[in-house]
Amino acid sequence: MEYVHLGASNVKVSRFCLGTMMFGGKTDAAESIRITRAAIDAGINFIDTADVYTDTQCESIVGEALEGRRDNVVLATKTGMQLGKGVNEVGVSRYRYVRAVEASLRRLRTDRIDVFYIHWPTTKMNLDEMMRALDDLTKQGKILYPACSNFPAWLVMRSQWIADVKNYAPLVCGQYPYNLIERGLEVEILPMAQMMNFGITVYRPIAIGVLTGRYLNEKPSDSRAQKDERIDRWMNKYRDGVQKLSEFARQHNQSCTAAANAWVASHPAVTSTIIGVSKLTQLEDNLKGIDWKLSVEERNQVSLFFDTEVKEEAGGGFPGWRRRSDLL
Repeated sequence: MEYVHLGASNVKVSRFCLGTMMFGGKTDAAESIRITRAAIDAGINFIDTADVYTDTQCESIVGEALEGRRDNVVLATKTGMQLGKGVNEVGVSRYRYVRAVEASLRRLRTDRIDVFYIHWPTTKMNLDEMMRALDDLTKQGKILYPACSNFPAWLVMRSQWIADVKNYAPLVCGQYPYNLIERGLEVEILPMAQMMNFGITVYRPIAIGVLTGRYLNEKPSDSRAQKDERIDRWMNKYRDGVQKLSEFARQHNQSCTAAANAWVASHPAVTSTIIGVSKLTQLEDNLKGIDWKLSVEERNQVSLFFDTEVKEEAGGGFPGWRRRSDLL
């Protein structure tokens, strides 16, 4: 397993991160614990969760899974999405952050959150309030590294400017969707991250399963394709690319999943790729190709399998937040 610095920080994380969104829902507690411990045994030291996942059950399961292993991992969680019915149970207020962090600490059975993400930006954000709250929580030792999720590049830089001017703890990294289909990060986010030494953690590297190749010949009855219309839409548009990706993987004695993950990880601005699994067998499949590194030539070759002129979600997976005016 390869380990790299998370943004400008001195903490090192594995190039692959365990995503836990299915824990407590599609994946029961016992299987979730097996997956978590197997990932740690395989060298993954970066684990990602959120308070909103499976209505807080996910955090509780992760906390149980990390009993006796907590200091072996860099633990990340998020808050900001609607969690309760109250008017203050959503968003980026100081009121919400303080309460959310305390609740997450209890569920995760830990004394600190290593990486704390602001889950989504919201309209009429008070960035000074947000950054000061994160700074106070950092000074208290309840969180170690503030971070953001799904922020457009201008909002990241505005937040960092406030941190610089007010001497607040800066954002260390951002989390975004990125894969061979959703390429919007290449417009602004990835160039910004590379220039500013800002960490990038990627979710949805296999495009909700489309890039695994499992939908080339059929649509399994137990698959996500029965509920998510994006799968049919993307397969209709990118079937030829998925077939070429599958053949490329076969030529290298790897799975289509490994090829998709390796392509994402090969971008120099990407810090860690989140592997979201619901079964131990899926984790094992991902781990088989975890050390596969694409050369620049191979990355360019794979990129051409897909229509790079048509970039899905050109705003980087957050079309509602493309312009500064959307947040004013």
